[in-house]
Amino acid sequence: MNNSYKSVMFVIADDWSRIARCYGNDIIRTPRIDEFAERGVVFDYGFCTSPSCAVSRACILTGQHSHTHGQYGHCHGIHGFRTHENMQSVPKILKAHGFATACIGKKHVEPKSVYPFDYEPRVDARSPVDVADKIREFLQQNDNTPFYLHIGCSYPHRAGKGFGNDRQHAGIEPNPYSPEEIIVPNFLPDVPAVREDLADYYESVSRWDAVVGAALDALDASGRADETLVFVTTDHAMPFPGAKASSFDSGHHCPLLIASPTQKHHGHHNQALVNWVDFCPTMLDWCGVSHPDGDDTLPGRSLLPILEDDSPHPGDGQWEETYYSHCFHEITNYYPYRVLRGRKYKYVRNLAYQLETPLPSDLFRSISWTAVRDDNIQNLGERKREEFVHQSREALFDMESDPAESNNLIDNPELQDTINDMRRKVIEFRQKTKDPWLEQSFQEGETQPFFRQ
Repeated sequence: MNNSYKSVMFVIADDWSRIARCYGNDIIRTPRIDEFAERGVVFDYGFCTSPSCAVSRACILTGQHSHTHGQYGHCHGIHGFRTHENMQSVPKILKAHGFATACIGKKHVEPKSVYPFDYEPRVDARSPVDVADKIREFLQQNDNTPFYLHIGCSYPHRAGKGFGNDRQHAGIEPNPYSPEEIIVPNFLPDVPAVREDLADYYESVSRWDAVVGAALDALDASGRADETLVFVTTDHAMPFPGAKASSFDSGHHCPLLIASPTQKHHGHHNQALVNWVDFCPTMLDWCGVSHPDGDDTLPGRSLLPILEDDSPHPGDGQWEETYYSHCFHEITNYYPYRVLRGRKYKYVRNLAYQLETPLPSDLFRSISWTAVRDDNIQNLGERKREEFVHQSREALFDMESDPAESNNLIDNPELQDTINDMRRKVIEFRQKTKDPWLEQSFQEGETQPFFRQ
């Protein structure tokens, strides 16, 4: 091993909310994630850019928002969305600088020309044994080369109407939860079907924990942990109505843990508002590689300067707001929105507010939403079902007093200065990132003409 190397291991779940003991959930069993939290940094305000599987992964790897990179929705099957060919990505950039690149498990982005991984083995992405075997194989084959290792686990994504916990995977032991013991979040109705669904989800989260542990053990056994920046995170939050593929923080507010071998301050919680588009510049910064189009072409920025900052407002208050951008999930799930999330207030601009909020197919078929439909449940926890299904053109939420986003303050006369300022910032963000949906806003009389170059 060459100690001058700097490498990255990125371990990503599929649909994991901030359900871990290191995030204050005393019911869930996540021992390996919690051990990792003790030697790394836990971000309390990490937000995925778009709460959709393929879209989020493209945001992570390109460092661009969904309306910029062009992977507007899923890439598989009938959906067929593709990242623009002119986009750069972490594996493409690092590969060009001599790094070995691997994607073990779920990738879910296309085309290969934008995401040219050297090593993409067939693997059971729900098996800690299989995942660890492939990690060891990749690291042994590249023992004298810096690397980018992307590990895409399939937990805790749904499998059928549940989470597939009855299926066998090497290295996984049954780890069930009782429906009575789990915690029902503030945006779901507390009914037996939802509790049953959540108990199944909790077990899937614990299975994800086993995969995280196996990946960390494989890295440690390779002797290369002392050169490797490690991420443990997710594409977006839990696969339940009002979370995944929605503008609510229940879909965007996600777990993020990072450990650097050079850090001196361990186990603390970072309060910066960070975004998944910050990952690409962070990884390039760690590896000492510049973006070929210029680092200033990325909307995000490196987290390394604030990694050990545990102040209430890290970076001298420069991490107090961030943006979300979403267009599609599946091709049938068109519901674009742009959001500015501040520490207190959150401004939402729904660009297709005339439509009903569409649900991803796995959520629509879930036992939770089936119970909502069959039993005509009108209160989704603290949210009204009608206000979820038919959303307003604009919304402002006070995230401190109303974390469930149940009370839209957009017409509050005392908050119009705040609203106008956030509205202006969202327009400027969209212009800077060359949002094609600006044409729609122009036709509605909201903006001046803006043409994508």
